[in-house]
Amino acid sequence: MSAPLVLVTCRQMQVELPRHRDRIESLGYEVVAPELGKRQQFSAAELLEYRDRLVGIIAGDDELNREFFEGAGKLKTVIRWGIGMDSVDQQAASARRVIVRNTPGVFGCEVADSAFGYILNLARGHIEVDRSVRRGEWPKREGITLAGATLGIVGFGAIGREIAKRGAGFGMDVVAYDPFLEGDVAGARGVSLEDLLSTSRFVVLACPLTPDTFHLLDAARLSLMRRNAYLVNVARGPVVLEADLIAALKDERLAGAALDVFETEPLPLDSELRSFPNVILGAHNASNTREGVARASEKAVDFLIEELTR
Repeated sequence: MSAPLVLVTCRQMQVELPRHRDRIESLGYEVVAPELGKRQQFSAAELLEYRDRLVGIIAGDDELNREFFEGAGKLKTVIRWGIGMDSVDQQAASARRVIVRNTPGVFGCEVADSAFGYILNLARGHIEVDRSVRRGEWPKREGITLAGATLGIVGFGAIGREIAKRGAGFGMDVVAYDPFLEGDVAGARGVSLEDLLSTSRFVVLACPLTPDTFHLLDAARLSLMRRNAYLVNVARGPVVLEADLIAALKDERLAGAALDVFETEPLPLDSELRSFPNVILGAHNASNTREGVARASEKAVDFLIEELTR
């Protein structure tokens, strides 16, 4: 009889797999890490090619929908590598009694570092200056002093708290909005979302993607932001209604934005976001450091083994 199967579909976890393969295989499981190539994730149909023996999966942003859970009859657990759970149909998993876990708290520092990299670039124009100097120019771009500026953080979990620490280190006035936040907390003043948007020079999105945060920033809420304000999104692309953000940028109702994530990824070649010189574009890579990948992978395998051996 063939051994039960564990799939590792997350690209970052596949890099770390040689360090952990023996831990899983010693328990009697076969481990398969299918090649992603240039794709970002596997479809439900592709995952179901392994359905006959599939008992566990360490997944990336794969299509973990109802079709997948109903078709994978032997599946016991899904470990979502990283933090986001928006690609998982939780109701379908629960109906099939499949345990779904992520790896919380593993990327707070990494994503906060990236958020501040974006803030510094928006405030001082380092990327623009670099490009100009390479062309033989010698620009004297006037920047923004961070000390005393208001930093608004939407979402005050592990990532939001780390962003607040960095803001305080730069001498910024830090405010935060989170529906689970009651009053002031260490490093930030708790405010309403409307107050945060209307007073902050830099607005950083660090919230999860849920039905409540889907298109959280639409035209109405973007209109609350100051004209000299900057938006930084290190959360998930659909937290922002992209068409409304593009309209706001066109009308110069925002000073600029830095986007690590997008509604469609990779960013389509015809996206108008590519045309704005005051927008910095990322590649959904804010958490990707050597230390962070190792930390998340260790935890993912720990959780996988814990669930499979219950």
